[in-house]
This record gives sequence, C-alpha cells and structure tokens, in this order.
Amino acid sequence: MTTQKSAGSSRRRTAMLVLSIAVADVLLSLMALGLGLEDGSVPAVPSAAELLRFAAAPLLAPLGAVALIWRHRFPATVAAAAAVLGALSLSGLAFFVALYLLAWRRLWARVAAVIALGLAAEALLGMQPLGWDVALLMAAFLAAVAGWGAYRGQRARALAENVAMLRERAEQAQSSRAADLERAQLFERQRIAREMHDTLAHRMSLVALQASALQLAAPDTETSTAARGIRETAHAALRELRDVLGVLHEDGTRGPGPEGAWPDGVGRGAAGTPAALSAPGGIKQIPALVEQWREAGLTVHYEPEPLVAEDLPETVNRAAFRVIQEGLTNVARHAPQAQAWVKLARRDGELLLAVSNSPGTAGPAVPGSGLGLAGLAERLGLLGGALEHGPGPAGFELSARIPVNGQVRA
Repeated sequence: MTTQKSAGSSRRRTAMLVLSIAVADVLLSLMALGLGLEDGSVPAVPSAAELLRFAAAPLLAPLGAVALIWRHRFPATVAAAAAVLGALSLSGLAFFVALYLLAWRRLWARVAAVIALGLAAEALLGMQPLGWDVALLMAAFLAAVAGWGAYRGQRARALAENVAMLRERAEQAQSSRAADLERAQLFERQRIAREMHDTLAHRMSLVALQASALQLAAPDTETSTAARGIRETAHAALRELRDVLGVLHEDGTRGPGPEGAWPDGVGRGAAGTPAALSAPGGIKQIPALVEQWREAGLTVHYEPEPLVAEDLPETVNRAAFRVIQEGLTNVARHAPQAQAWVKLARRDGELLLAVSNSPGTAGPAVPGSGLGLAGLAERLGLLGGALEHGPGPAGFELSARIPVNGQVRA
C-alpha cells in the first residue's frame, strides 16, 4: 500500500513537472519569436525555409519537457536531447532542468559534454550567430546551473546519509533495550531458580535422607516399603525440580556471578544507598530493610497489618521483600528528599503491597540500569501476580498483588 502511494505521488510530480516546463518553453519560444520580429532577427517576410523553421519552434518546445519523463533512467541522453530541442525551439528551460539533474548525479564528464553540445547547437541552430562574448556568457551560465545541481545533490546525499545513520542508531538502541530487558528477565529467572534450589532442594533432600534412615530402622517390612516409596518419590521430585530449574536457565547464559552482581543494583551497596540484605528471608526482614533506609536518610513510614506474614509460601514471602526493596531503592534514587510509605495487606487470598512517595526535590540521582522493574514483573508473573507503577495521588506509587496460594509457572 505504501509503495503504491509512493509510486502514484511520483507520477503526479513528474506530470506536474513536464506540464509546467512544457508550457513555459512554449511561452519562451513565442516570446523569442516576438522579440526577433522587433529587432529584425526574424524577417517580416521570411522564405519558405525560414517560415518552416520559425513556425516549428513553438511545436518543438514541449518535446524537451516530455523527454524529462525518462530523466532518471537516461539522464545524459535526456540532457543531450533537451539541448538540441532547446536550440531548435528558441527556448531551453527543459535543457536547464536536465543539466541540473545530470550534475546532481555527479556525472562530470557527461555534464561537460552536454554543455559543449548545448553551445554547439545554439551556434548552429540558434536564431542569431553566436559570438565569443555571448558564448562565454552562456557557458558561464550553464556551468552555474551545473554547479548548483551538484551542490544540491551533495546536500541531499548528506541528508540521506544522516537520516540512514540516525535510523540505524535508533534501531540499534531499540535492539539494545530489548536485549537489556530480556537479560533482566533472564537474571530474575536465575534468581528464582537459585532460591528454589536453596529452599525446595534442601527440604526434599532432608525428606529423602529421613526416609532412608526410616527404611533402615523400620521394624517391619510394610514400614520399610513405605519408607522406600517416600525416598524414591523424593528423589523423583528432586529430578523434576532440576528439570524446572533447567527451564529457567535454558537461555544458555551463565548465571549470576558473585553475590549481588545483579543488573538492577539490588544486592550491592550503590553510592548513597544502604547495602541490600543478601538472601532475603521475606516480610520479616522488611523492618530491618526500612531501618537501613532510615539510617541512610530516607523518611519511611511502615505499619504492617498484624499476621500479614502468617502461613505465606516461601516464594511469595521473598517476592514481597523484593517488591518493597525495589520500591524503596527507586524512591531513594529518584526522590531522595521525599517521604515514603510502605503498606502490606492481605485481601481475598492475595497479598497486596505498595510503596508510595511524595514529590522530592531534584538532586543527583543514584545511577541504575532501569531494569529492576522489568525483572520484578517477570518474578511476579511467574507467581501469578502483577506489578503496577506510575504517578499516584501524592507522587509516585509502586504496587503489586501476589496470590497467596498461587503456583509458580515455568
């Protein structure tokens, strides 16, 4: 559709160009004949040959403009034909346009040949003999037309190169941003995989070990068989857990390096911020996190609801800590002088969390990659929850909801 519109627009421009130049050349030809009658260069009683010559001039004038239809495919041929037709028709506007376009393309040898052809055609076919002074003046004018065409062509090419370079940079920036977001999601998946390994694998290994001990110390065959079944089931669960962790790492990238080397700055002490708690245990560590930020100079209001952390799955507990951690980090980074409010509540089987802040005074922001929210959204999405952030009633708000009994989606 876009290509068809572009082709239609190009045809309309060509038609307007040909029509306008054809009309102008006809008028110039008639004007030249009128001036020739006044100064005697066109005889009042011409011979048969002269009559044919001067009568044909206005009829030949539009042909140079028509030749411009093929100006892109045959620029030198069109310019040569327009030079000869301009001399025959006592006009030459189409010739000037064709010469301009030829110089626009930087075809210098052909430009010189066409200028020479135009001078020769005017000397042989013009209304009056071409003297040296007029020839030099005409050559200078044609050279100026060619020079202007070359200059405009160079400007157009430079502009096209700049546009192409900017477009390439924009595409590279977009690709880089998409890659950064993907890396943030992969890092968050790797973090989740590590936490699953630290909790579930450890507990299942204990179950398998205790089942083995029970199998060896069983007082009867029935108990020994049941213990063996428990042990084998635990081993199967560990293998399935390893498969799930493999799905979370199937991008093939290396996992995180040393503790704290995460792209969103969490887990490492950024300049002007307190060091994040390593291996967060969940909501019970939030008061310690809040106290750290208060000691760093951030005003934080936190009054959790009673029993909000009771009977929460470990994954939900840790995800809740990460939401509050990310929210307070962003407040300190973007509004260091603001007041922050941390809220946790449980409603209808969901854990609701929010970190809001009042507008803060502008100041030097703590550097960050801007990918923490992307990774956090990925984590909550795997738990069946959702993350929202944006302007709130009093400033900025980061809110999340996590199903308490949700299941992790691989």
